[in-house]
Amino acid sequence: MQRRSILYSLLGVAPALAWQDPQSPLPTSAAEAVSMGLPKFFTVPDLEAFAALGDALIPPYDGRPGAREAEAADFLDFLLAQSPTDIQSLYRGGLATWKLRSKAGVPAALKELSEPWSHAGPSTPYAKFLSAAKIAFYQATLNSRQWASAMATRSRAASGIGSYWMPIE
Repeated sequence: MQRRSILYSLLGVAPALAWQDPQSPLPTSAAEAVSMGLPKFFTVPDLEAFAALGDALIPPYDGRPGAREAEAADFLDFLLAQSPTDIQSLYRGGLATWKLRSKAGVPAALKELSEPWSHAGPSTPYAKFLSAAKIAFYQATLNSRQWASAMATRSRAASGIGSYWMPIE
């Protein structure tokens, strides 16, 4: 961040950015917007409900981070903002149904996941949403920095797991 402020001062951009409140900085790149946790696809209440769904689907277990600890909902929100409209409509409709059904309890809201499946896949849109969300949360959790850090400390056999690329500032 220091390099950026030096470049701004050299270019004379710093006075133009002086109006910004330092308590709520604006992102200057897509990566900063994702890291700041600003919702891209969902609204803030919907993103919290989506994170609760991820917590129900992929909870922490035996020292491994869950979807909430891995910040999978934030990443998937960013990914869904770039997805095709049919996937976006599947997630919007599915999340609305999740919010309604989760008022009766998480097991009742997730009962479609325990039904027998066929090669054709789930038949209802909500079951398709739950299936897609479960796979997405699982993959986002396993590919997170938090997962890599947790698994790298478990044994010597996991020596290659801890190699996670960090951004260059």
